Amino acid sequence: MLETQSEVTLYQQIYDDIKHKIGSGEYREGQALPSEAKLCEIYGVSRVTVRAAIAELAEDDLVVKKHGKGTFVKRKKMDSSLFRFEGFTTACKRNNVEISTHVLQLEEQKPTARDIQLLKLSPDDTVIYLNRLRSAGGIPVIIEHVRLSKKKYGFLLDCDLENKSLYATLAEHTGANPEDYCNVNVILEAGAATPEEARLLDIKKGMPLFVLRETVASSDTGEPVHWTKQLMSGSYFQFTLSNDQSKLGLNLG
Repeated sequence: MLETQSEVTLYQQIYDDIKHKIGSGEYREGQALPSEAKLCEIYGVSRVTVRAAIAELAEDDLVVKKHGKGTFVKRKKMDSSLFRFEGFTTACKRNNVEISTHVLQLEEQKPTARDIQLLKLSPDDTVIYLNRLRSAGGIPVIIEHVRLSKKKYGFLLDCDLENKSLYATLAEHTGANPEDYCNVNVILEAGAATPEEARLLDIKKGMPLFVLRETVASSDTGEPVHWTKQLMSGSYFQFTLSNDQSKLGLNLG
């Protein structure tokens, strides 16, 4: 299979062949590549040559090595612009990523000082607090804390939001999806997982998190819909900043 007389090195030929098989779907996303020993047998080369090819594939973000398990084709990253208002459900659907949502808590609460400020409430008003665990591709990736005005959205207390889109539910009851008429103000910070957050996200205590705070309001009237705090697993998300755009990428590889 390899051209031993070619000017292209053997490890580069192996790299090119595996890259082609990934592109053609012969090696699918999430699939393990043959073992190093098997690749040596397939290509008739030494382990040093195979490891050089695998290292370059990993460097180019095509595969990921998992200690004790092997080398796997990396899943495509799901990008979501921080400057384009798009719900997590919509972003996952756009990227053909399976999503699930588990409701941890849904209740009426007294407003905090931040609620009063961001939701334009009075101290006598109450809020709807929705706490959810969001999973993509079967992997828990976001703990979400959502707060909305009870006066406007009290119907949510009677809704089944398990594996349901919040925005789709709001659209059903109000006739409008916030994605169609709202702007979002975003604050992105870094954090570390508490023991409870680590348990929910199936990561180690103290592992890095992105802390994304969003305030969603009507682009015409400025009327707030909700504010949200999302704790996003640093194991799967990455933040990219460039002159063209800033975005969060989700990689389930």
